[in-house]
Amino acid sequence: MRGTRVEGDQNSDIQMVVDCILVDYRVDAAFRDRVARALIEWAGEHPAEWGRLLERCRQRQSVAV
Repeated sequence: MRGTRVEGDQNSDIQMVVDCILVDYRVDAAFRDRVARALIEWAGEHPAEWGRLLERCRQRQSVAV
């Protein structure tokens, strides 16, 4: 992923961001997987935006707890 944060703790970060994006949207596992794959590809192409999205989702997650 060309130096993005996705490389580190990829699976948990991606799943957390997918949850953040989909919120209460009920979908099947295959759809969630497609969203995750698209997100990984996008993050590799847009590392700065990925970092901002990841931070926003972490903030949202900490507020929701």
